[in-house]
Amino acid sequence: MNIEIIKPSDIELQKYIECFYILTHSKEEGRTTYFTFPSIFSMVSISSNTNVVRTNRFIKTTDSSILNFDSNLDTRFTNPLLIQYEGYVKEITTYFKPLGLNAFLNRPLNYYCNSDKTQFLPFLDYMDVMSSILKIASSDKIMKLLENYWSSKLKNDRPLKLEKAIKAIIENPNRSISSIANDSNLSHKTLISHFNKNMCKTPTEFRKIVRFRKTLKNKKENNLTQLSYLSNYFDQAHMIKDFDKLTGYKPKDFFKNLTSIDEKINWIFT
Repeated sequence: MNIEIIKPSDIELQKYIECFYILTHSKEEGRTTYFTFPSIFSMVSISSNTNVVRTNRFIKTTDSSILNFDSNLDTRFTNPLLIQYEGYVKEITTYFKPLGLNAFLNRPLNYYCNSDKTQFLPFLDYMDVMSSILKIASSDKIMKLLENYWSSKLKNDRPLKLEKAIKAIIENPNRSISSIANDSNLSHKTLISHFNKNMCKTPTEFRKIVRFRKTLKNKKENNLTQLSYLSNYFDQAHMIKDFDKLTGYKPKDFFKNLTSIDEKINWIFT
C-alpha cells in the first residue's frame, strides 16, 4: 500500500486544510487491515469503482467492476475504527482542520453527519468533479484540481466564538469547559450545543482526543509517567483510562504496535 502525503500549496487553503493524501492499494497485496484512531481533524475520503461497507466501527473497501463513486466523512468517531482494503483501491483523503470544513459548507457539519446520510455529497457538482479527479494519474495535477475546487467553494464563514474555544482547549486541555465557555461569551449549555452542531463532538470528547493526540507528538523517549504530564493528563491512571476508550490498548501496547506515517497518520496494522 502506497501513501503520498501532500500539503496544500495555496496559502488561503492552508488555514483550513491540514493535508491531502493519496492511498493506492494494489491487487497483489491481498487484504490490508488496520486500526485508525480518533482525531481532531475532519476527514473526507473519496474512491471510485469500489464496494464500501461501513458501520460505526468498521469500513471495508474492495474493488468493484461496477462504475460508481463513494465519498465518506469521518469526524464523529470517538473509538478505534477498523479499516480494511482488498483489491485495487485508489482513495484520496482530505484532512480538514477543526472547523476547517465548515468554512466551505452551506449547512452546519452535523447535517452531513446524520445517520441517514450514507454519502458525503456537499455540492451539486461534487460527484462529477471528484470522479474526474480520481481518474487522473499525476499527483501534481490531482492536487492542483483539488485545490482549485475547494478554493471555489470557500465561504470563510466559521463560528468565531467556537474557534476561540477550540484554540483554548488545544492550548490547555486541563481548563474547565465552563471557564472556556465564559471566555467565549457563551453559556456552558450553548457551547456544548455549538460543538455538537459544528464539530459533531462534545467539548469533553474533543478535549479527550486533544490529550491523546498530544501523546503522539510527545512520545519520543519519554516514559509513560513523563508522557502523561507532558500531554496534560492528571496522572498516568488518567492516561490509561482514556487510551482504553480511544484506542482499545494500554499505552505501552499501543506505542509498541503503532505505525506512524507522519504526525497525523498513526495506524496499528492487524
